Amino acid sequence: MIENVPPGDGTGPASASVRTMDVRPARFTDPRRSDSRIEPGSDLLTATGRLLMFLSVLAGSWHLLRPGTLNISVSDVAFVGCFAIMVATGRLSGTPFGGLTPLWFLAVATMLGGLFVSTAIHGDLSRWLVVGAQYSFALCLIPMLLNSYSMSETSRLPLIYCLGTAMSELIGIIAINLFSYGQTSALLGTKFITGSGRLGALAGEANWNGAVIAFSLPMLIYTLHKRIIGWIPAAICGAILVWGLLLSASFTGFSATMLSVSVTLLLLGWRQMMRLAVVLGIAAAIFFASGAPLPATFEKRVAGAIASGDLNQAGTFAGRAELIKEAWGMAEDTAIIGLGVDRFREESLHGAPVHQLYLLIWTEGGFIAFLGLLATLGVLGLLAFNALRIDKAAGAMAAGVLVVFLVYTNSSAHMYARLWLMPVMVALSAVYARRGPETGRLAAP
Repeated sequence: MIENVPPGDGTGPASASVRTMDVRPARFTDPRRSDSRIEPGSDLLTATGRLLMFLSVLAGSWHLLRPGTLNISVSDVAFVGCFAIMVATGRLSGTPFGGLTPLWFLAVATMLGGLFVSTAIHGDLSRWLVVGAQYSFALCLIPMLLNSYSMSETSRLPLIYCLGTAMSELIGIIAINLFSYGQTSALLGTKFITGSGRLGALAGEANWNGAVIAFSLPMLIYTLHKRIIGWIPAAICGAILVWGLLLSASFTGFSATMLSVSVTLLLLGWRQMMRLAVVLGIAAAIFFASGAPLPATFEKRVAGAIASGDLNQAGTFAGRAELIKEAWGMAEDTAIIGLGVDRFREESLHGAPVHQLYLLIWTEGGFIAFLGLLATLGVLGLLAFNALRIDKAAGAMAAGVLVVFLVYTNSSAHMYARLWLMPVMVALSAVYARRGPETGRLAAP
């Protein structure tokens, strides 16, 4: 506090006392605005927002935990709470990808705009509102929120996502060994563990479960490389994830995992590849020496398809191929204006959407929407490539995660569920988050 002192000519004792007083600026300020003040209670609000953000990422793969058939999960609820806090405190970033943000938003708007025009002409606009809102949530709001936090905070998110997936797999592994299909289906539905014994876990479907595991393993490699996690807990987490992958018996999940891990290690360097190869070799030797069998569903669906080269053994490949063939026929009539959102299933002889995102967007949204999808994926690739220049390890992780997403664009319908896009944005946030003090951390200017 500055006391009243008599005026002086700058040489007297009064002036000297002023010069020796502590007249530093306010101690604590918003790290982005030096003239702002931290409002009472904002520390608690900021901490609450951070915890909600961590919870949203932790539960990012728990698609099963949602009310009824609504596409609103525990992760979404936590995300909305965190988003509201960030807006209320003025900390939300409008430029999640820096200079590439306008290009990103333009690409997303082009895809959604094409779907809107086609739906307005041929479909039901209420369906576009639902699908458009969910794509906007996943493609725009998630990166805006995550990249509003500091890099010291977002660098932990890949580990948090891995732990959430490992928890899901551990619950599933315990359930599949201790409970019957009837018991689990009564409590968690028919896709937590399928009638054939495939593990869907909290992802809610066996193929989705394979996907979230494929997303998680590049993140585990990154956190191990950055020493965010030690070798022993990483080995335990990795073992749970791999066993969950085998129990899911997903050919696409297994293939995506092999590709993503290979890409991540290749970009990290040969030293990392050799280290992991030694660890995996030892683990495989111990497993086979123990005489433990592979899960029967994995041997039937995945191992059999690999050994014979017959993809029909991998499950629904033949049915998906029929839908793709049908979609190519429809694409000839939807070159400019598409059928409208969700109308493919109505026009299809099979009564189902084609499980190939490119063809689905083309047939439902026309060429403009298709161009927007290609632009969106192109910007994602550019972001991952640029990440390699900024942080090699984070860029390698982002590339590995993006490979998984691209694999599933060839075997999935609309991919607006946060289960698909949350891990992509988590990986990118390790590079594109705000550099500086932790969000809301009180710091001197």
